[in-house]
Amino acid sequence: MHNFLSFFIFISISFCQEIIKHIVINLDGTSIVGLVDSMNTESVFITPENDDKQTSLNLNDVYYIYNSFGKLYYISPNYEDRLNLIEERSGFLITTSGDTLDYTTIEIDRRMDEPYVYLASEDNELAHKISLFDVHLIRIDASYMEHSVRRGCITGICLVLTGLTLQSFSYYGDRSENLSEDASLFQKAKTMGGALGTSIMNFIPGLSSAGQQYQSVTIFFPVSSIGWMIYDYYFDKRTHYIRPLIREDQFPHSMYWFNPGRIVKNRIKEKLDPITKKLKPILDKLPF
Repeated sequence: MHNFLSFFIFISISFCQEIIKHIVINLDGTSIVGLVDSMNTESVFITPENDDKQTSLNLNDVYYIYNSFGKLYYISPNYEDRLNLIEERSGFLITTSGDTLDYTTIEIDRRMDEPYVYLASEDNELAHKISLFDVHLIRIDASYMEHSVRRGCITGICLVLTGLTLQSFSYYGDRSENLSEDASLFQKAKTMGGALGTSIMNFIPGLSSAGQQYQSVTIFFPVSSIGWMIYDYYFDKRTHYIRPLIREDQFPHSMYWFNPGRIVKNRIKEKLDPITKKLKPILDKLPF
């Protein structure tokens, strides 16, 4: 009996491995169906169906990967960023069968095992619960413009800080000509501090001898905010596609999501990882 059960389990596992398929959804909406063999931090290796040759895909081009049992295999940072934004606002959802569902609040499972989308409206606390893989697109309503204004404000701050920095270095270059060749570090720092102070004074209004740059500040913020609003509206950034209606179709626009904070964080991590690997053996030997 024990041998029969072992044989039955072996046959079942072999059968499941034979029929399981992985579906790779790219950022542009195209997909590849096959069997994922392995994966690392940069690439995923898949053998497409009806093909014996293994293919390597760049993870930077992958949106997410799921299997034929409805389980997520991999989600990209672009996917996670969009979920965070979607859950902030109300809107409507269109399923792969063509149904349109309005919602006031939405919550999307972060779990990889059979993820669901939960929709709530003003009338019903829980209006709908549908599988993530039955969702064609999620579109945020006009409140998305608040996000555009937020990005415009951040862009304006970056522009002001960039102008402040460049102006400070310019002032320092002019004042450093009066420093002696053997000037101490303290004298150089003092000169740089004076240059920075002058630059800051230029951005403060109401001063008789300064404040020339204040008008540029009043222009940066509205222009950058309006610019982001036009950009988001023209490229329809409030629409987030999950699955194409037809496998061969592409999304109307790429699902790549520009996240400067994430990019900077990854760049810093890439630089620090080699240093951390070198220090780890030394730190492991320490008695505390």
